[in-house]
Amino acid sequence: MEYTLKKEKCRICETDFEGASEQPVDIELSLPDYCPDIERILKCRICPGITSGVITGDRLDVDGNVTVRLYYLDSKKQAVRLCEHTRPFSCSFTLKSAQPDRFCRVRLRTEYLNCRAVSPRKLDIHGAFSVLAKVCRAEEKQYCTSIDGSDIEQQCHSEKISTLKGCANQQFTLSEVLDIGKGKGSPEMILRSELSFIPDDSRAIENKLMLKGEAVLKVLYITDIESGSQDTMSFNIPVSQIIDVPGIDEGTVNDISVDVMSYDISLKSEFDEGSTLLNLDARLCACVRAFEDREIVIIDDAYSTEYELETGYRTESFMRLASLCDMTQSITGNINTDGSGITRVIDLWCESISSIADNDSGKISIRGKMNLCMLALDSEGVPFCTDKTVDFSFVPDEADSDCKPSVRTDLCVSGISFRITDDNNVEFKVDLRLSGAVYESRSVRCINDASANEEKRREKDKTAALTIYYADKNESLWDIARRYCTSVEAVRLENSLTDDIIQARSMVLIPMQ
Repeated sequence: MEYTLKKEKCRICETDFEGASEQPVDIELSLPDYCPDIERILKCRICPGITSGVITGDRLDVDGNVTVRLYYLDSKKQAVRLCEHTRPFSCSFTLKSAQPDRFCRVRLRTEYLNCRAVSPRKLDIHGAFSVLAKVCRAEEKQYCTSIDGSDIEQQCHSEKISTLKGCANQQFTLSEVLDIGKGKGSPEMILRSELSFIPDDSRAIENKLMLKGEAVLKVLYITDIESGSQDTMSFNIPVSQIIDVPGIDEGTVNDISVDVMSYDISLKSEFDEGSTLLNLDARLCACVRAFEDREIVIIDDAYSTEYELETGYRTESFMRLASLCDMTQSITGNINTDGSGITRVIDLWCESISSIADNDSGKISIRGKMNLCMLALDSEGVPFCTDKTVDFSFVPDEADSDCKPSVRTDLCVSGISFRITDDNNVEFKVDLRLSGAVYESRSVRCINDASANEEKRREKDKTAALTIYYADKNESLWDIARRYCTSVEAVRLENSLTDDIIQARSMVLIPMQ
């Protein structure tokens, strides 16, 4: 006998691929003729950027540019100088299959860098950065909610899940002309810059997301090429963008991340010495996943009161978006110059941030490290550069979980302040912004088919209307009813029970008709 199984569907977000590709950076760099000789290397940085990430069939192709920036002291002026070298890169990831409805998130991470001057005009540079890719897809998952049959007893439980209503990956550009203003020196060369995106309240309407946030640009620039004098400037640029997300609406819970893929900052007019204008051209990518909370019913066990029942099982994984994180934490500390003295801090910035998520006894925490870099003048007015690694930790609000959690975290510095406390120490405060999401994943064993052989009937004792059974404490009514080929409800009603578990050793009457 075949039974009809009632099944329902839910749309989930499934990870199709997650991996990394390390890209080597091996360069023999010779200084251009217009650059003065190297007296001492201050800092060397790898700055990669993505120009495109495209899925075609079963491949993800990523293209971009990597720039090596060398900061050094010249032999004459003892001023900070910059030499840059840019080259393209590309890499590919092979995906499991050519599935539809896929979207990707691609990020970059610097792994290591070694820089050595082999002469006053030649350097040997070896390093690497990684391209981190995650590809997800929308998938329909089917599960059994009931089995039709008057002889069937079924044990069900409910699961809270998040169904995927919509997802999108959309790139957009940000182009601005920025004015440093007359109160500061006119820029003659950009030494260093960093661009980050800080999310704000975004609003969903039908099939669209009104993305709001702020792009924060920080610039260190030279005001006099001859002397090497520097100044800094920060810009807070409002960002408002419409993202097309089919399926999103006012009732969805939305996991939003925005990555700065690449950007270019340049002088507005290189021929106007008095110009205070800068050009910013940036490429950003918004990744949006819109979910709807649902409670579903799943059959995890069944039996027939008349026949030997053959059931098939499978394990399904269900995901729930447990919480969204958005918090800022101030981290304070001290940078010591080890006796070289300090008269001025030229710039202080965060070079890199890394983090991992822990789940200790159901409490989720995020801990990590950030590398701060300080460019300053020593007691003799000579520029120097020093680094400091700082530990941090976050405990997101309402981030408790008894399930296996996965945490998506985006960290950025929303502000840095500092002050010189004595001849060798600088006190700093970093405002670190965390945005992200906590997901719970639960694996459930459930029935996916059921059939019975009508020639194999279950043996019942029908000589009496009731059978007396002495149940132990913590026995379940389900196990008792199954053993005696009757229903759980019949046992419950016969004994006026309200719980599914026997609370104490007792006599239980089993109806046999």
